[in-house]
Amino acid sequence: MSNSGQSVRISRVDVEKSADDWLAVPFAVYANDPNWVPQLNLLEKQRISKKHAPFFTFGEAAFFAALRSGKPVGRITAHVNRRHLERHRDNTGHFGFFDCADDREAARALVETAADWLKTQGLTRMMGPLSFSVNEECGCLVSGFDSRPAMLMPHGKPWMGPLLESTGLAKEIDLYAYRTTPRRLPPRIEQLAARAERFGKTQLRNFDMRRYRAEIDLLVEIYNDAWSDAWGFVPFSTAEIDSLAKELRPFFRNEYGRFLMIDGKEVGFAVALPDLNGIIAPFRGRLFPFNWAKLIWTLKRETWRTARIPFLGIRRAWRTTPRGSALVILLVKSLVIQASTRYQLDWAEYSWIRENDSRMVALGEAIAGPPAKTYRIYAKPI
Repeated sequence: MSNSGQSVRISRVDVEKSADDWLAVPFAVYANDPNWVPQLNLLEKQRISKKHAPFFTFGEAAFFAALRSGKPVGRITAHVNRRHLERHRDNTGHFGFFDCADDREAARALVETAADWLKTQGLTRMMGPLSFSVNEECGCLVSGFDSRPAMLMPHGKPWMGPLLESTGLAKEIDLYAYRTTPRRLPPRIEQLAARAERFGKTQLRNFDMRRYRAEIDLLVEIYNDAWSDAWGFVPFSTAEIDSLAKELRPFFRNEYGRFLMIDGKEVGFAVALPDLNGIIAPFRGRLFPFNWAKLIWTLKRETWRTARIPFLGIRRAWRTTPRGSALVILLVKSLVIQASTRYQLDWAEYSWIRENDSRMVALGEAIAGPPAKTYRIYAKPI
């Protein structure tokens, strides 16, 4: 545990004026970690900007950094998600973007500062890390530190979970990430996929870039229906859909998405994306002056070696039936076979899966075995 003899100072960061202290924290915390992938500073600034981040159309946030001897040792946000409160009515605020050195004093000061801010907003419970919402990065990594995270998944250090627990936070739920080597799908998957093909008039179709926005709207409609009864679910807002459509378009291809149709109606979808973390890892957070060209060239040539399936869903009327799991497998199998024949991937990640979703957990284990990574959500009354 670090201890320089100097007390920790918590400062509120005005990220609209200067995000330097905020962006410096992960570089300090993960300085010698070969599995940490610095995110692009340009995109990180947009992600926390009220002008660009869709979260601020329905939420408020405060940003805090912990400094010891003038050097950054930790950070946290406290935020109010009005869409969460409208849906769940649990008087819960959230914290997120938690990165911290092995420094119990700093962690306690950060969590207490976040809790105090949430209490001023009239809230009586805190939960996280959610950065900013359940539709973005979720959880504190508690296992799987020996490999880099996939895109839009957080990294962490082994001490971060215990630090949060030392502040009185307790486990709310675990989220799993599964990784499969596309060339090694077990025979059972083939059998279940074949079974799914016999359900009515079943067919798969690729995403259609010619009607891009309509396809995104259809994807989100199915997603919001599929997971409406799941833990923590909050439907995508219009602003989040607009942002998602804008961010995906530059590198999306027809074959990256699949819609599952039964009797001519779309009932499910799956999306596999190039794992940008495998591309930007050497950039050290910098896109200019030349890294932007490397990024575009890699995406254009499709030479990436890892992928993530971040969006997947079957309409609830089908997902909750005995056939639901087989239908999901049919979707995933289609993407994974393409990955193994066209892209020669080292791995594809299927994430994240709630631990209490027994069907999806069983699917993940059938495809990939035990979780490659586990992320934990914590909560406590304040």
